[in-house]
Amino acid sequence: MRKPLFTICLATLALLMTGCSSKKEKDNKKGESQTEQTFVFEEDEEYTELTKVDLPCSKELLYNAWKQIGLVDPQKKKGLDYKAHTPSLYISTDLDKDGNAEVLMRGEPPYAAIFTFMKDSVHLVALVDQKEMGLSITQDGTIWRSGIGSKGSSISEFIKLENSQIAASGVTKESFVIKDGQMVSGGTQFMLQSDSALVEVSKDEFFQVAPQQNGTYLEDIEGWDDFRKP
Repeated sequence: MRKPLFTICLATLALLMTGCSSKKEKDNKKGESQTEQTFVFEEDEEYTELTKVDLPCSKELLYNAWKQIGLVDPQKKKGLDYKAHTPSLYISTDLDKDGNAEVLMRGEPPYAAIFTFMKDSVHLVALVDQKEMGLSITQDGTIWRSGIGSKGSSISEFIKLENSQIAASGVTKESFVIKDGQMVSGGTQFMLQSDSALVEVSKDEFFQVAPQQNGTYLEDIEGWDDFRKP
């Protein structure tokens, strides 16, 4: 059975540290591992299917855009290095239904990125910037980035596109603390993008903007094309 995105249904730190590569194992142990939840979406078990469209530009342009991501964390001289890894799979689709294509690209796990093509140039919309992260797509074309932040916090970020540009985005960050010998939630921050900064908002304000839909991880979406073929 295809897996919906857990989105911001948050589990214990032990579950989170298994990373995106063990999602199937997460599903099997879900009942055992979750202890305390701040909030949870209603799971509808619906699967995101993407309608393919023609590539909006040449593969050469997309390849160069991928390579230009380079080293994600150059200051620390470590992290994911897109320049050293070649994309192997892609799907060209129209996430925001504006008539312009977005291109989802994947390389060797965990490398993945999403680009849009506008005004004759390729623009990066979202990428995986750490190993413990997953990219997913909801049925309405919203992008989710879910991963682990500093000190084991759980982070989920949504990105909504409109006219091939980021129209809205926001982040939830849940910390975890040890209480009575158990790992429990230490609270959740809700933040929405305002101009060039993230602004903390209430839960209600956040969900007036954030999608309330489950998504499907890129690796679980079907219909990928081979980027290496002519």
